[in-house]
Amino acid sequence: MDIEKAELMLNIFIYVFAFLFGITIGSFLNVCILRLPRGESLITNNSHCMTCGAQIKRYDLIPVFSWLILRGKCRNCGAPISPRYMLVEAMTGFLFVGVFAKYPPMDFGLYPVLLCLFICGLIVLCFQDIDNREMVVSVLVYTCIIAVVTRVLGYLSTAGLLPVSCLLPEESIKSALIGMVSVSGVLFIFGFIITPLFYDAFVDENKKELRMLKKQLRAAEKGSPDAKKLNDKISSLTEKINKEEPVYGFGMGDIILMAAGGLMFGVKATVTAAFIAVICAAVYGVYRRIVSDDEDNAFAFGPFLIVGLVIVAFIGNTLADAWLSTLYIDR
Repeated sequence: MDIEKAELMLNIFIYVFAFLFGITIGSFLNVCILRLPRGESLITNNSHCMTCGAQIKRYDLIPVFSWLILRGKCRNCGAPISPRYMLVEAMTGFLFVGVFAKYPPMDFGLYPVLLCLFICGLIVLCFQDIDNREMVVSVLVYTCIIAVVTRVLGYLSTAGLLPVSCLLPEESIKSALIGMVSVSGVLFIFGFIITPLFYDAFVDENKKELRMLKKQLRAAEKGSPDAKKLNDKISSLTEKINKEEPVYGFGMGDIILMAAGGLMFGVKATVTAAFIAVICAAVYGVYRRIVSDDEDNAFAFGPFLIVGLVIVAFIGNTLADAWLSTLYIDR
């Protein structure tokens, strides 16, 4: 009984510490989300009110609690402070608790720490993509580094070459390497090959008109006034098309993100994450189209991929294995 109480107290301590440490890290993640896209320093600039510019005192920088105490308003000017700051901090804390509950350090060693570091990168990328529709390269590189370090430490731990345990739920290096290229490769093909070809053939009005003008030119007599007019129109339209930015279905950020996710979680979990992302994005797209009446059909896909990766960080291969089990037929 004393041993059970000791284990309970130890778990409570770990969870409380994970939450408090998580919300502190979440406060730093808010800084990364806001400043990195602007190229601002993460260290030298002091936190300040975005409305009046007043420097925020240290006692008002306590993660989660300061926002609640101030009721979401600046102490100096009373301007509202976005609840997202508090939500990012709280979400980071709860995710840290979830990681240490799912993967106890006593069993998995360094893995929960590395997973928390990986999730931190996902949180920053998620909100940066929501705000700017792009992901900062340095954070993408960070997630890749964490994934590589996790796999290397996992291999060394399994081989008995590491004094500290780092047990990965998915130990197969082969699965990780396949996962690294499975979803990211599909995104690259659809985003940079299929989407531009489809857009040029069926969507781009300028290129449709250019093809029509060229068809008319072939039917016109050479040297005739009509042919000269068509040539002028074709030249003008060609110049306009050359100035247009190419249209891609996915950005390189999405591709690098899923490569890092595949290396971190393996092929089955990564495919599951992509499947979850597609479903969530489809629902959101329907909402934008029907409910919100939004005419702009473009939106960031990265946050949905990140939601999928965070989910599989906790469920692993469970969904994929459950679906694959339905394919077996007992005889």
